[in-house]
Amino acid sequence: MFSIYRIAVGILFYCSLPFSLLFVWITGKHREGLLQRFAIYPELSEVPQENTTVWLHAASVGEVQAAKAIIPEIRRELGDITIILTTMTLTGKRVAERQIEPRVRCYLAPLDIPGIVELAISRIKPDIYICIETELWPVLLTALSQRKVFVGMLNGRISSRSYEKYKKLGNFISEVIRRFDRMAVISDKDRDKYLSIGALPDSIIVEGNVKYDISPRVDAEMVLLNFRNFLSLTSEKVFIAGSTHNDEELQLLRLYTNHSLAAETLFIIVPRHIERLESLENLMEENSIDYHLFSNLKAGAQPRKHSMILVDTMGDLADLYGVADYIFCGGSLVNKGGHNIMEAAIWDKAVFYGHSIDDFHDAADLLESVEGGFKVDDVADLERKILYYNTHQQEYNYACNRAGKIARAQVGSSSRQIKYILDGFLQ
Repeated sequence: MFSIYRIAVGILFYCSLPFSLLFVWITGKHREGLLQRFAIYPELSEVPQENTTVWLHAASVGEVQAAKAIIPEIRRELGDITIILTTMTLTGKRVAERQIEPRVRCYLAPLDIPGIVELAISRIKPDIYICIETELWPVLLTALSQRKVFVGMLNGRISSRSYEKYKKLGNFISEVIRRFDRMAVISDKDRDKYLSIGALPDSIIVEGNVKYDISPRVDAEMVLLNFRNFLSLTSEKVFIAGSTHNDEELQLLRLYTNHSLAAETLFIIVPRHIERLESLENLMEENSIDYHLFSNLKAGAQPRKHSMILVDTMGDLADLYGVADYIFCGGSLVNKGGHNIMEAAIWDKAVFYGHSIDDFHDAADLLESVEGGFKVDDVADLERKILYYNTHQQEYNYACNRAGKIARAQVGSSSRQIKYILDGFLQ
């Protein structure tokens, strides 16, 4: 079955390639990093080949954050090695280049196409391939397995939507799943899903979520002082809406227009995708809302005088949560599956989120089990809860403390998962 898939994919891709390249040339879309999509990585000739080479794959920004915790653990286990990190998105690559240690080479992942995959493997020459979360690329995984490259999965999870799709693929997806030599997954639910679509019981373990293996910053006080200074924070409350998506900001503006909140609250909106900033600025102008861009305040270009801030930078959200009084995590009022609520909880903050939290259901379960996370039906429900806790501060403080405690209990997942994968590699 895989042979048929490989042939079909190859024919479709190479027959349409001239038209695809013409589209790129005319529109300019997807031009940046195009050569890397075809596994052309000139800089790899400078990489020492005598070392063990680990190919670490992180789909986008969230997985890059997990990679930050994983890479030191890999080096601790394997010593002097070469690590190549690939991402599926340009945003993920840019974040990786800024935040991952300089020794790690960061590239865009190759297209999962016959010929291109083999070229990528010949260039990278991996001894071990590790993907973070569920990245099931049939051509790549099969080619790696056939070349005796050890294949591992860290932080494996399957959303309900993806699971239903995978089940329909039957034996084909089972064949792909079995290319993994070892898999470390997040929860028992994820393990059961993988087993039902073909994973072998002796190749899979449950070890929590690497994304929640977040240690509190040792310089937290300095970080928060810096934020408070350039944000000119005094006695006002701070509401942060993090990783928001299209339409969520419009819904959340109800909180801003409610004078019982707006008069004493600084609102900070952090869109999941910076590319949407222009549409957010238009939204503010349409609603006659004065605002600051976060980058201008951070650079000291202007003092703050408005109660609305749009964050137009990457990589600040996780620390910015520390100055919040109330936090709403986006991607949950719309059907996007939510985002990492533990990034907020580690700062001893309770977290609010909507009904669409499937991608982080395990984190929501953890927070809700200690009453440190609050699912809301809609913005009206969020408003009611914030107004309630404004007048029940001690109760809210207890919720925040419990959220922080359960978040810190997740520390150590990275080392456990890496040890399991690398023990298999070293056998």
